[in-house]
Amino acid sequence: MSKKLFVEIVSPDREVWAGEGDMVIAKTVEGEMGVQPGHVPVLSLLAEDAVVRVLGARETGEIRAAAHGGFISVSGEGRISILAETAELAEDIDVDRAREALKGAGESGDSQAAARARSRLRAIGEEVA
Repeated sequence: MSKKLFVEIVSPDREVWAGEGDMVIAKTVEGEMGVQPGHVPVLSLLAEDAVVRVLGARETGEIRAAAHGGFISVSGEGRISILAETAELAEDIDVDRAREALKGAGESGDSQAAARARSRLRAIGEEVA
């Protein structure tokens, strides 16, 4: 059993982030799941408005990403793959643009756009209903 997990967050057009961490927390359709080294293999669907957190990563201690759709795959060797329809690191999110997207989605009734905007705002630490 290794002491670190290797984590990759990937969208169809690019690798968003890859590196080591101590724990991954992700919102799935069945609820939040936490994965530490030694976790059994699992495959689960990400929630439409998921936020993925990698604890123990980088010098900041945490990576946060908004991930919309897709799935999380945990191998028995400590490798975690987050394969999302769209994914964006919290540090790359334009807060004003995300707020405008949420407002616009609410006005138009676009539930998928609203879910994406909510996940982006949650990834940067904002409380969103």
